[in-house]
Amino acid sequence: MKTNKPIRMLACLMALGLAFSGFATQAADAPPSVLLETFACSYHDGKDMDDLLAARDYMVKQADKAGVSLAPSYVWSRFKGGPDLDTIWFTVHEDLTAFAAESEAFGAAPELAGVNARFGTVASCESNIAMARPIFEGSEAEPTGGPAFISSNACMLRDGVGAADLADLEGHINGVLGGISAYNKMTFISATPITSGPNSADLYLFAINESQSAWAAGIAAFQASAGGPALGRHFNSVLDCDTSLWFSQQVVGGED
Repeated sequence: MKTNKPIRMLACLMALGLAFSGFATQAADAPPSVLLETFACSYHDGKDMDDLLAARDYMVKQADKAGVSLAPSYVWSRFKGGPDLDTIWFTVHEDLTAFAAESEAFGAAPELAGVNARFGTVASCESNIAMARPIFEGSEAEPTGGPAFISSNACMLRDGVGAADLADLEGHINGVLGGISAYNKMTFISATPITSGPNSADLYLFAINESQSAWAAGIAAFQASAGGPALGRHFNSVLDCDTSLWFSQQVVGGED
């Protein structure tokens, strides 16, 4: 799925945190970043996930014919809260250079000329890009293309907050969550927009959970922990966030 439409940055609510598993999250080292290409989509009347996956199948088939390698992609389906969208599609590129190379190869291949039109019959989408990196990874987190449950935060920086304040908050997050066993399999991602619009957030933070039950257990353990209340106050003093919940599945790469 490729598009040149601008986006208001509702889309960059996130990304596919599963692709980040295996990265170290020690506060002293800056974890590697990846580029997220995002598509915020609303289905046309009568269309649904089956139609989106059928368009995906066509894209994958045509890319194989053209010899174009597609980066891993994931789709979030909205559960509670968030923007008035049906899905957000995320393609995870190693970096800006890889994103540009795939985009050029996609546009140059005649076999892929009809892909955008196929997706266009299913949904109306807006696109954006962002840089993302893990800021916490549980001790038992593993790479997987299976389903996940996402808690996403679209955040604005409080007045006067700078890079040092964000670094302090990341260290605090690692210190507290690292001591709560309910977060051992969870990954926490930070995404910063590269392209944006008038309604963009400054920063997006999202937690990748195995399931709704794992997410709920983490919330309960956090609230009962000794360090949870102080971290909550610290978080709210640095960021003003809107929270939403999503289901995620891998749709390109892995076991489709």
